[in-house]
Amino acid sequence: MDKLIKDSKYIQNLIEENKDENIEENILNLFPTVDFDLLIRYYNDSAIKNRYLLKIAEYMNLLDCNQLEEVLIKIKHSSPKMDYSSLNPDLIREIDVELEKFTQIACGYYHSVALKKDGTIVTWGGNGCNQRVGSPIDNSPKDGEYIAIACGYGHSVALKSDGGIVTWGSNGYNSQNNSPTDIGYTAIACGQYHSVALKRDGTISTWGSNSNNQRDNSPTDNGYIAIACGRFHSVALKSNGSVATWGDYNFKQRKNSPVDNGYIAIACGYYHSVALRSNGSLVTWGDNESNQRDGSPIDNLPSLCKYVAIACGSYHNSVALKADGSVAIWGSNANNQRKDSPTEIGYIAIACGFYHSVAIRSDGCIVTWGNDSHGQRDDSPVGTGYIAITCGYSHSVALKSDGTLVTWGNNNYNQRDDSPI
Repeated sequence: MDKLIKDSKYIQNLIEENKDENIEENILNLFPTVDFDLLIRYYNDSAIKNRYLLKIAEYMNLLDCNQLEEVLIKIKHSSPKMDYSSLNPDLIREIDVELEKFTQIACGYYHSVALKKDGTIVTWGGNGCNQRVGSPIDNSPKDGEYIAIACGYGHSVALKSDGGIVTWGSNGYNSQNNSPTDIGYTAIACGQYHSVALKRDGTISTWGSNSNNQRDNSPTDNGYIAIACGRFHSVALKSNGSVATWGDYNFKQRKNSPVDNGYIAIACGYYHSVALRSNGSLVTWGDNESNQRDGSPIDNLPSLCKYVAIACGSYHNSVALKADGSVAIWGSNANNQRKDSPTEIGYIAIACGFYHSVAIRSDGCIVTWGNDSHGQRDDSPVGTGYIAITCGYSHSVALKSDGTLVTWGNNNYNQRDDSPI
């Protein structure tokens, strides 16, 4: 706080005195060390904010500062709201265009959700189960901007900047019952009808349906750093690298779950789970009735063959990304889940739907493979510039580097209706 006060007073003095012929450069040199979140809170009077933060933005714009975008977003989201109409009109237009860009995507079974840079949310696709009812579409969230999203079968969850949680959509099987009302959460995940959230203190909250024991034996200790959900079970990763699994056991979801540590990432399919170790090896556990675990990668891999990312399909297969950019696929192929899977290298991201999978190459191109009986691979994107992907039951969504979205695949349940362009 002492440094914050010193920095803010230094900026005030430079602007008020305006005697330094190098004022812009002096302010700019200070920017890399300024915490703008704290600075905005420090200037808790609206008039003071307008006077200093807008002046800073003007200087940053003149100097083409690479932190300008960050400051402009904070100005627009300041509370109380700041009047930035005094800025150059071109700069205001630049703010508004930038804030409309998408930054995150998530898919439910037949609907999708995207988060914009301004912290607002867009929901599209099927609405047969009220998936889109109650979506937080207010362009100026009154109690904090949204920072993360997740989707279940017909419900969705969003995380606010204050750590609060909002749920909307279908409440079938009590998907939204007992959702948290406190704040301080840092991560969210959704199963088919239940949800899980991770708190800043490393504890876990679960809510929604318990008709299939989804919430049974959920962890009561702390130290957790990551969460993932299957259909009726959940998995959490602790800071010591150990893994906790809870929920339904009717499909042996928790069978042979790891008891050692050293894990750094987790993923869940319908009834099976995968964990990635720090040495680049993998462990698979849970149900094997559909051969989900058949052919899973072995330990003691050469350095270039070590795994760096994992994803799970429904109850059929799993996909892992290697350090050399190649893709490994294992599990059932009864529904052509592995058909046309990539054999070359150079991939940087992976995602799985029910019976299909998607990957992004290092050049930003999209590759899809697997089952196409429901049009999962129809109209898959061409061109480059894609940076993120996510899959629903039989549709997919990709995010481009320019902040735009593409939706493709099955549209029998209106998955692509009203998709943002």
